[in-house]
Amino acid sequence: MFTDIQEAIKWLIKRRNSNYSFEHFKEVCHKIGDPQNHLYQIHVAGTDGKGSTVSYLAALLRSQGYKVGTFTSPHYLTHLDRIRIDDVPIPEDIFLSILNEGLPFYLENDLSMFEIDYLIMCRYFKESRVDVAVVETGLGGRLDSTNVVDNTKLSIITTIGYDHMDRLGNTLAEICREKCGIIKDDSRILIGHLDEECRKIVEDCASQHHSVFYELGDYTDLGDRRFRFHDREFQLNSYASYQIHNASLALYALEIISKDLRFQIDYSKAKEALSSAVWHGRFEIVKEKPRVIIDGAHNIHGVEALVQSFDRFTGSKCIVFSALKRKDFHPMSEMLKEHCDRLVITTFDNKEAISHEDLLQYDYDPSYEHAIDEAIKNYDNILICGSLYFLSDVVSNYKF
Repeated sequence: MFTDIQEAIKWLIKRRNSNYSFEHFKEVCHKIGDPQNHLYQIHVAGTDGKGSTVSYLAALLRSQGYKVGTFTSPHYLTHLDRIRIDDVPIPEDIFLSILNEGLPFYLENDLSMFEIDYLIMCRYFKESRVDVAVVETGLGGRLDSTNVVDNTKLSIITTIGYDHMDRLGNTLAEICREKCGIIKDDSRILIGHLDEECRKIVEDCASQHHSVFYELGDYTDLGDRRFRFHDREFQLNSYASYQIHNASLALYALEIISKDLRFQIDYSKAKEALSSAVWHGRFEIVKEKPRVIIDGAHNIHGVEALVQSFDRFTGSKCIVFSALKRKDFHPMSEMLKEHCDRLVITTFDNKEAISHEDLLQYDYDPSYEHAIDEAIKNYDNILICGSLYFLSDVVSNYKF
């Protein structure tokens, strides 16, 4: 039994995935009455944009008067960030209470951190009587632990790109089929902008499951954070152009959900929600003069979108980058290098983080604090990007 939240989380994060299958976790959920099936659940998968889409959709639903739970990963500042109701992390005492009560069961069934988090989420959301749960997949879709739910009301696939290829496949088509695993019978599936091959795969899968297929159409970037979607104009808090795609996807999802729950959308409240919504760690400006931006782009697809937004700023530019060794950090570094005056590779306190030996050909600083200090002294625009674990370390320890 745990009495201290830090001790509990320290124990929890050591709970790695075992050799058990997805079916094992599904059987575990069945033993306790399938709590995941007692929630009105929206399921979000994709290579990039999942967290942002979850955040925007939750904000939109809250603006319409709904109590909304969200489940995302990895966390930004604390582990409790993963489980939220109305954008407030689960309280420490409630997390400890649910963890302690279920501890014998978790140990008996040898559950991983992610599986335990998911069960805590289900219990917390059910007891708190959330109206809608918006759940982000951890990895892939078909065999992701969040996919134990049987009655998803809406599935969303944001983007398809090359990531986690060791588990999901070596081609976009293979990766797409894994993401399609979240599509349920007689449900609804909404996709963002996908290439034609992936679009066809999702449409065919939807047809096989007798699910209604929705595709995000065109939206218009009006500049200065404004955009038009379905003949209405909106404005975002974020300067990132890629967030317009995610916000439009969330708006379309809101329209679909409104038909199912039979409510009229108050668009004035929806506009207000989008204009104030912030998804931390996604092109987030944490300092002005000089401008310092942090962004969790951690794959090629994400970096491509990131540099398009960074290019909009004028003045001298420095990028401070770090990533995990399992990522394609070489091509990401090469791409970032083309969009700044100086690229500095650094590392952080994680045994999986890249080191100087991984990137000998680049400007390297073993201390990200020193790298950021020097960038702030000498450049107009500083972009700190890469692994979300890296950003979490920076935000927790560096005082901007």
